[in-house]
Amino acid sequence: MPKSCRAPHCSNAAGQPRPLAHRLSFYKFPLQDAARLRQWLAHMRQENWVPTRHQHLCSDHFEPSCFQYRWGVRYLRPDAVPTIF
Repeated sequence: MPKSCRAPHCSNAAGQPRPLAHRLSFYKFPLQDAARLRQWLAHMRQENWVPTRHQHLCSDHFEPSCFQYRWGVRYLRPDAVPTIF
């Protein structure tokens, strides 16, 4: 099953054609970090929902400062919280 974004009203999915400058990446919910997971869900306004390990948020929901680049690869910072919904 292809990755798709679980954010409310977001229809982004892996494999959709996009310009290289606006490429998508998908990030798993921080299920092992309860405090950070609560922040993610609060920003999504989904406090009563529990994500599974198979659900993701796309990079469109994170500020540019939430990413770090190593060897040309974009990684989500360990303290990143999605804020764009």
